[in-house]
This record gives sequence, structure tokens and C-alpha cells, in this order.
Amino acid sequence: MRGFALGSAADCRIIYAGPANLETAMTFRTLTGFELCTGLTALLIFCATSPAQNSFVHFESPHVHPLEMTPDGSKLVAVNTVDARVEVFDVLSFAPYLRHAGSIAVGVEPITVRARNSSELWVVNHVSDSISVIDLASMSVKATILTGDEPCDVVFAGARQRAFVTASQLNRVEVYNIANLAAAPTIVNIAGEDPRALVTDGTNVYAAIFESGNDSTVIPETRVSTAAMNPYPGDPNPPPNTASGFSPPQTPGLPVAPRAGMIVRKDAAGAWRDSAGTSWNAAVSWNLSGNDVAIINANTLATTYAKGFMTTPMALAMAADGRVVAVGTEAKNEVRFEPNLRGKFIRVEAAILAAGATTTSSRGDLNPHIDYSQSNIPALQRLLSIGDPRGVVVSSDATRAYSTGLGSSNLVSFSLANYARLGLCSVGEGPTGIVLDAAHARIFTLNRFAGSISIVDEASFTALGEVAFYDPTPQFIVHGRPFLYDTQLTSGLGQASCASCHVDARMDQLAWDLGDPSGQIKLLNEACNLGLPAQVGTCGNWHPLKGPMTTQTLVGLAGVDPYHWRGDRSTFDEFAHAASSLLGADTDFTATEMGRFEAFINSISFPPNPNRNLDGSLKTSFAGGNPVTGLQLYNTGNLDFVQCVTCHTLPTGANTNIISANLLAEPQSMKVPQLRNMFEKTGYDALTSTTNARGFGFTHDGATPTLFDFFKLSVFNFAAGAAGDQQRRDVAAFMLSFDTGTHASVGAQATMGGAFANGATRRNQLVAIANAGSAQLVAHAMVGGVERGYAYQSGIFQTDVLAETQTLAGLDALASAGSVVTYTLVPNGTNLRALDRDSDGFRDGDERAACSNPTDPFSTPTSTCRFDIAGANHFIDGQDLGTLLSAWGSSGLGDLNCDGTVGGADLAIMLNSWGPCQ
Repeated sequence: MRGFALGSAADCRIIYAGPANLETAMTFRTLTGFELCTGLTALLIFCATSPAQNSFVHFESPHVHPLEMTPDGSKLVAVNTVDARVEVFDVLSFAPYLRHAGSIAVGVEPITVRARNSSELWVVNHVSDSISVIDLASMSVKATILTGDEPCDVVFAGARQRAFVTASQLNRVEVYNIANLAAAPTIVNIAGEDPRALVTDGTNVYAAIFESGNDSTVIPETRVSTAAMNPYPGDPNPPPNTASGFSPPQTPGLPVAPRAGMIVRKDAAGAWRDSAGTSWNAAVSWNLSGNDVAIINANTLATTYAKGFMTTPMALAMAADGRVVAVGTEAKNEVRFEPNLRGKFIRVEAAILAAGATTTSSRGDLNPHIDYSQSNIPALQRLLSIGDPRGVVVSSDATRAYSTGLGSSNLVSFSLANYARLGLCSVGEGPTGIVLDAAHARIFTLNRFAGSISIVDEASFTALGEVAFYDPTPQFIVHGRPFLYDTQLTSGLGQASCASCHVDARMDQLAWDLGDPSGQIKLLNEACNLGLPAQVGTCGNWHPLKGPMTTQTLVGLAGVDPYHWRGDRSTFDEFAHAASSLLGADTDFTATEMGRFEAFINSISFPPNPNRNLDGSLKTSFAGGNPVTGLQLYNTGNLDFVQCVTCHTLPTGANTNIISANLLAEPQSMKVPQLRNMFEKTGYDALTSTTNARGFGFTHDGATPTLFDFFKLSVFNFAAGAAGDQQRRDVAAFMLSFDTGTHASVGAQATMGGAFANGATRRNQLVAIANAGSAQLVAHAMVGGVERGYAYQSGIFQTDVLAETQTLAGLDALASAGSVVTYTLVPNGTNLRALDRDSDGFRDGDERAACSNPTDPFSTPTSTCRFDIAGANHFIDGQDLGTLLSAWGSSGLGDLNCDGTVGGADLAIMLNSWGPCQ
């Protein structure tokens, strides 16, 4: 869904004689009208109809390197994240340029695919914490490597080639011996939060630290209120944001604003300055590492760091001359107040790191048409903007780079000499991955939200085609996503969206001061203090100046209203005004748009908490504490004026109440927030550390570095001395192990058979978890050259053929005979997707036998729509007849009775089914 319709599409049909895979039905389109890039567009449609929504669970995992071409240029491979597969295409020198060659089941939420050579793929499964190693010749998984939590990318480097894998949640790179995959990896710890994207020149491996930040931090309210630390005359809190006072001016008659912390940012000279340029050095006793990219010697594993990149380096590319090119976003969170940030709080930038350097040689804005002196530009100018860049590749001559805009659904070309814009092309919605096919001078983009691949001519920078693969995403998600990501639809300059801060619906790990001096008091309309008598305390009204607040996740919002740290938004609909007030859009979101937005947001699940045991139980030792003891203290300990659980109710840790400032011993009242993502907020170690990975930690403003520090606040009643400190560590360990609502085992995999198997012990553990009802077990195996699916139920495996079942012993026999059987635990309610991929009620094996399409709900063994082979228009007509006749005598598309040859019997079937199909 795009914000502006620039043209129309006139459909016509193409005759195509492809392989005997009914997933290759095609539609051919030419584009008419005004478009940002022109040219022939051929759209291959396998099926985009979504399955029953109750069988769909997704985590909105971020793509990192989701598109790859094999070194010989013969295959293009794309991750199909929501379908837990990779899609393999033959690369053609002629239109339609790509031909679907097959689909391979991998782990849960694949986000990266890399070719180790032209016959082997490595697929990184973000939620499964695994890598699927694929043999392209047999189109099957031959090994499963178990990695650390939330792997993101993999590259191959070194004189003795090894695989380097980013385990993002653990802040490390795992190095695997390709000759011995059973060996434990060597660990390279990264001094930074969330390493993701990788590139290599063969000798060095570069790892982008996704949450590297921008050298900003927050000064605690107590220090801002201390005369010796506050640089302003009279020690005001809050201080003004300009030399001449507040801008915009304060509304006359406002009561005194609550005291608050202060966001400062380190300048080139090392001074910590606020938005007015005033130094707060006296108040800052800590420092930040400033590491943006880790540089690992692929042979010795010695690690250094590069600095000077943007706030969030999202993608890396290696140029032929040894330079590293990064694209990402730059946050301006040091600027105070929403009116001053309106529409221009985020920049889209590129940066270049020269070979051997540890500081970027240059950085540039990828939206040169925006001067940021205004918050809103005409709609057609917004279409020139790129937003949320997620992929980058460098031209063969290293003079230019191409970047995809996830939020702007376009592709830009820019000069590496001065970042000048060289070209702009519209592609499918939500492009992430990008590949340059230098041999054919073409660019491919993986369009995540469209479920397609766009083909762009490199020389003319015009679209040649778009190939769609099966995407089971429900339509309510498709319709709601643009309000989070679409920068051109939702912002005044075309480069910003809600996802600029709520990255992938999560957090940018920064604090922002979005108050408004010119605003009004909002009257309290929420429950206060759990119904305790007023003499205990009152919550008060909401002041328009609120101080710094860290970005909160949008995951898990269902049932945890009211929203915001202060609880000043009763419903999700109340965020509608942010479209105009913060994003700079022409108007607020409508009620219908907010309904779609909320439905999408509420569909996103938290991933499993990696700090729990695989069976979901708490560990007895973690992070210096005992989470089991911590849970007991949380539920029954008198650690405050009530137990923790009284306010932070289980299972989310949230509460609908506001807690008054006096009970919190804070300057203002706060809502009880959920606790399911505490493990994502570590990295700010201490107010005395000089190597903090980030400048914001816990509590509403991020001013508390660790949970241990939080539990040392005066409102808590832990035991005295060392015993109390241990209690604090125990409760902190529990908080870091908080149940996310997704069982800890979801995504877990085990492989039996093949060159490298995880063994029966691991597999049996998965079976036990399935027997306990915590998750559901599925399996996939290549049998007789066909990928088969299995779902474990009541001690046996249902198969993708209705009349057939399988046993665990039977699958072990397949593994012993040479097949590789991969087991995966999936969320409850989703296991039947292993048997019926398109959720149309007919199992995949039965559909193959009946020559219907397992990825088209309209094509079933009982529907004549399975004969609609030319383009899924729900008519059997001349276009289908032409497709059949073009394949006469072959075994390809048009073999309607599956006898191996397209002939007279197939012609008779088609003619007897002529007209509308059903």
C-alpha cells in the first residue's frame, strides 16, 4: 500500500513453458502513467493470498542480508521470512529475468542468506538461533548449526576459510570451522550492543553495531537539580533550550514543570552539550565507547573498532577498492521538544570507511533535496526521499552505491565521491536486500512487504520486472504495516516514520524529550495508586513538559494500556495526532488508519527470552543472581510498600494504574510498564564507566544504568549489607529472564542424518517439550527428491498426505538411509503449516498428486482453478490455453493430469473447465 498512486497497470498475459512446478504461473504487466522509474514490468505471481490468520505468528524480525546471488551468477536466493523458507530462482539473461526453481524449508524467521560457494547456502534463522546449510544441487538442508541468540548475518573469510556469524543479542561474533561444524565456535566478544550486518574483504571482517548510538546520554534529574552541576544561572530544572529562553515560548499560566533529566551529546572536542550548546561536563562522570563497526582480523581474530558512523548503521557493503560503505539513520535526540523535532528528527545517511582506517573519511545525507529548515514539503517532493535504508551495494567500479529504502519503497543511486543523488527508482513495497548482477548490469531488490523481487536495469536505472513469491502474511498485517514504516505516506519530508525510533516496532535505545512548552495541561483520567486512599498520594495532571523519555517497544501492547511512560495516552487511537505533530504529515491519522495500525502492532509477538532454559524453566544461576529466588522475592518479598507483583502483575509485568510521584520518590507520576523486554536494555554499565556501550539504561529516562542500580533506590526495602545486594541480583536476574509470552523453545531445531547432526538427545528434548504442550513440533525431509512435511500430534507424525502417518522411528530410518530430517519447534497453533502451506484445507502432498498448487488457496484438488495456469485470474480462458499449447509435448506447466507429458488429455481437461473457475 503506497501513499500516492502515480500510475495504472494494464494486465496482459505471457505464454511461458517452465518446469513442472505449478508455482511458476505468471502475469505480465506494463506500467502506464507517471512513475518514478519507467520500463517494462513483468510480474510473476505464485500466490499472495494469505492463510487463516489463526495459523500465523510473526515476530517482525529485521532483514539483514536477505538476498544473495551465487558466485557463478546462476541462482538468486531470497529469504521468505514469514514462511520459514528460502526461495531459489534461476537467473535468466532474458525477460522475465528470474524463474522460480524451488522453495526450501529452513528455521523460524530466516533473515539472511549467503552463498559459501555456488553449490552451498547458509541461511541465518533469527528466532531459531540456527543456521540451515543447504545443498543447492538437491535443494535440501544438509546440516543445522545451533548458534547463539538472535543470529543476524554470516560471511566467510580467512586464509583457512571460517564462517563468522553475528549473535546479536549476545554481542559477539561466533567463528565456525567449516571443516568441522560439530566443533564449538570460537567466540569474539564485541564491545557494542547488537552487532548485525557483516562484510569482508577476505582478510578482515567488518561487523556493524546496530545500536551503537550517537554519543548521547542522559544526566539524571538529581544532577540537573544540583547547583554544582547545573551550568545555568539559578540552577533551573528544566533549563531553557536556547540562550534566550524556551523555544517555543511557554504557555502563560502553566504550573511549574516537573524536574527532569537532561539529554546531552558529546561534541568533537569531547564536551557534553545540550541543544543550546551549553556544556554539562561537570555533571557527566562516565563515557561511551563510541564503537560503530568492529573490525576482526579473519586469521588472528584480533579486533579493533571504527568510529564516526551514523546512530544506527543498518547495512554495509564492500567496495572493490577496499572501502566499506554503510547506510543508516542519524537521530537528533539532543534537540528538545516536539515542535522543534517535527518532521526532521531523523536523517538518512551514508558513511565511508577507508581501507585500514578506524574513523570514517566522510558522511553524507542521502536526501540532498531536504534542507530541514521546514517540517513539511509538497507531496511530490517527498517522493524523492529515501527512508529507513536497509540494503546497500557498490558498483563494480567503486564510484557509486545503491541503497534500498524500506520505508520509501525505492532504490537510490548516489556518488561515493560526494553523496550526490544519481538516480531514483520505485520498486516493490518494503525493499531490504539488494544484489548487483554485474554480468547482466542489473540490480535485484527483495521487497519484504510486497513478497517480491524487483529487477532494475543498472545503466538506465529503470524497472525491468517484479517477481512475487508466496507470502502467507494476513491482509490485516499488510494493510497496517505502512503506518509504522511508510516514510512517504506518514511524514512531512518523506524520510521519517514511526519506525525511525520504533525500529522494526522495537526501540532505538535512545531517550527523547518530546515535551512542548507551548502545550496545555492534560487532566488525569486514569486509575491512580491501585485504589488506595487519596491521603496516600495523588497522581496529578500531566504537564506538557515531561523531560527525557526512552523509546518504548511497540511489541506486546495489547492489554497494557494506558500508554506512554506517564500513561497519558488512554488508547492507541490517541497517537493519531503524532502523524502531524511529530512526523510532520499534512494531517493526523484517521480512525480507520489507526485501527489498521493497531491491529498490525498487536499481531507482533516477542521472541523467546534467551535467558531461560529450553523447557521454559528459570535458571538457578544467571548474571550473578538466582532467577528462581528472584521470582519468589518478586511474588512474596516485602521489597517495597507492597510486593513487586502487586503493581507489576503477571504475566506482562504491567498494570493499568498510574503510581503517584510521592510513592515512586520521583518528580512525576508514572504508569506501571510491562517488563517483558528488560533483557534488551542492558549495555549502560555504570555512572563511572568509560566504556559504556550506550548512554541510556532503565527507568523512564534511561538514567539508571542497571537493574541492580535501580533496586538500590530508597523506595526499596531489601535486606542490609551483602544479603540485600544478593537479593537485588536475584530479582534483577529474574527480570532479565522475564517470560515474553513466547515459549523459550520456539524455533529450536535439531537435525538427524547427514554430515553433521545434532543428535537424538537434542531431538528427544524437542519431543518432550511438544509432549508437554509448550510448543508444537514439525519436521521436514527430502524423500525421493521431494520435500516432505510432518507435524507431531499425539505421539505420531501427521504428514503432508492425508492418508499417511509417520512415526519417530520411521523418520529415524529415513535419516539412517541418508535423508536429513530437520525438526523445529513452532508456536502452538501453527504446526499444520508444515502440512498445508497455504492453509486451504488440502495437504501439500495431496495437492501435488492432484496437480494443484500448494501455495495458492484457490488452487485445490477439487477446484478447477488449478487449471488457471497463466496467471490466477480465476478464469480458464485463451491465455491458459496458450500457455498449455506452448508447453505441448513437455513435462512442464500445462501437465494438468500429472502424467508427465502435456498432451491431448490435458487439452480436454482445460476445455471441459472453460470459463470462471471455482
